[in-house]
Amino acid sequence: GGAFAGIYKVISHPGLGRITVIKVINSTFVASMYALSSASTAEKYQLEPHHMGYLSTANSLMSLGVQSFAVAAVAKRLGEERALQLGIIVAVVQCLIEAKTVNFYVYIALMPFRVVSSNVITQMFESLFTELIPPEEGAAALGSLGLLKSIARVSGPLYGGLLVGYVQPYLGMQSRPFVEAGHNILILFMLLACYPLHAHKTKQKTD
Repeated sequence: GGAFAGIYKVISHPGLGRITVIKVINSTFVASMYALSSASTAEKYQLEPHHMGYLSTANSLMSLGVQSFAVAAVAKRLGEERALQLGIIVAVVQCLIEAKTVNFYVYIALMPFRVVSSNVITQMFESLFTELIPPEEGAAALGSLGLLKSIARVSGPLYGGLLVGYVQPYLGMQSRPFVEAGHNILILFMLLACYPLHAHKTKQKTD
């Protein structure tokens, strides 16, 4: 009871509730992609398991550099909400280019854009959520977000299994980039519908 009451309290805040719901939906989408990603990428580019390990290592190293420099610079220049929207647009374009090619070198060339957009999206969601938490709700809001993330970790693979069973047979090797692009477009529309989130926080303070 107490845990779900805390979730309701977070979601009922105008700005915070919106970013929380969108963030959890995005987390579900991201978790679902693991079911499609490795198998479709390996099949599409005829890669061995150890090749996938090398790609994963390269992604991790790139992420480290991006987290150290690029994300903060983008956020400072554009603000969190615009940076988040830009990250999603880059992710959509990258997915659509990837869907149209079977050239492994194009896939490698797209890796920096994939890593940058993924890191920007993840960190801007976290930053926006933290900024929109009312001071009196700090620890409770973070606890509720943790519970919602746990729910997404359960619902994501379940949804991913449905994608593998019902979508992949029709789209084949192109299923992951097309589905991922669709997910990102949906999240972008949701963010644009709520823009600007900070206005809800300001309005709440003045009420």
